[in-house]
Amino acid sequence: MKHLLIVGFDEIVSNKYMSCVEEAIRDGHIDGYSILDLKRERDSILSRICNQTLKPASATFIDDPDGCGSWAERAVFEPVIDRLRRTYGETKIYIATELKAHEAYLTYCLENGIDSLVEKPIFAPMLDSRFAPKLITSRLAHLLSLAKRHKAHHSVMTLSRYHRIYNDLALASTRERVLRYAAPATSFHLRTAGGVWNLHREYESREDHPYKYGYGMIMHGGYHYIDLSAQFLALNRLALPNAEFSLSIVGFAAFPGDQVERLPRTFSEAFDDYDTDWSDRNSHVQFGETDVTATFCLRDEKTGRVVTVGTISLEQTTPSIRCWKDMPPGLYNKNGRTFAADLEVQLSTLHALNVKAFDVPIQCDGSIERIELATQVSSRSNALMLDDELFNETMTFEGLNNSDSNRCLMRNWLRGTENRSRLEDHFATMQLTQSLCEAVAEPGRQIQTALAI
Repeated sequence: MKHLLIVGFDEIVSNKYMSCVEEAIRDGHIDGYSILDLKRERDSILSRICNQTLKPASATFIDDPDGCGSWAERAVFEPVIDRLRRTYGETKIYIATELKAHEAYLTYCLENGIDSLVEKPIFAPMLDSRFAPKLITSRLAHLLSLAKRHKAHHSVMTLSRYHRIYNDLALASTRERVLRYAAPATSFHLRTAGGVWNLHREYESREDHPYKYGYGMIMHGGYHYIDLSAQFLALNRLALPNAEFSLSIVGFAAFPGDQVERLPRTFSEAFDDYDTDWSDRNSHVQFGETDVTATFCLRDEKTGRVVTVGTISLEQTTPSIRCWKDMPPGLYNKNGRTFAADLEVQLSTLHALNVKAFDVPIQCDGSIERIELATQVSSRSNALMLDDELFNETMTFEGLNNSDSNRCLMRNWLRGTENRSRLEDHFATMQLTQSLCEAVAEPGRQIQTALAI
């Protein structure tokens, strides 16, 4: 039996995953858990621990290191983890730190053969304390080479591997038809609306989802849907097994500095957030993007022919439920996130599938009691050409929660049975992530890469 070390005990961990940890202890998959976090987070961590039914075996706090994500960080945490491993024996490590620290912890796990689960995205390469997306695939290739030295299992926490609708229904049914008809995905379109309302001062101050370090929507919630996109594009390998796929993508983005013109002045002023000089005062900071839209094509380099055309839009500046100027203490959904997504994949002239998902706030006594996910899955087919297909078919689902898929992944990882979201399964996702980041950095310029699907 192994001991679980949670590195980074934030609100997501305490609100979303502790029931999975308690279940794993009760079922004998782990013997308990410990926490490692930063000294500056000590008070908030201890407060969260007080609210837990099952207390950790220990909570250790380390100095906030300089050069986050670099080898300098390992000098701070490595002796502490070594001591915890001597104390508690064989260990599994769940990495839930702020993104810029992921790589150092993951490298430690890979080098020492420790089972790990790292939060999405896997890591954000940093160079001179700034996000360096051009290093993503080369760094991941290095990490995968380290993984081959030991038999440990390394997984990535993401939404779209165990999702009841996206994976178990939409992706699975599309895969079955790709195989049945030998038809590639000739178009793919994905748009997400994050429903996040941040204020200018929050872009400057926040350490969770910190746009101030140079990464934004793509490296935050966007990664879930980039991962889903990569899984759909990978279906083309089933129809065209000998193809050499190359991705070309062009993108544009909006940034925090654009917000003063993108939000109506009346509402910005109500939050004391209308500030036309904000960009000038922060010209020394390269903030990450808030909204992204990109157009792409997937080509077979052997023939030069285009297989798939499509679009990926990852937007944040969309309707939310935020109605408060200051973030309320103790509220999990502090900036009022409400989510919507629209996905469509078409298999040539034969079949198309569309998924629409959106958050439904449930009110009770004038306040939001919970937020549920409603989903509609519809298909269109050439029923005259295809057996067992209808021209049109629609299914609706209510009362879902996106977090259910995350918890399913966590439960499987704690049991030692996780096999859908291994580190090596995310190479194409990280290639697509890098391409999107580069497209945002050079708007209008075509970015091309061989895609390992």
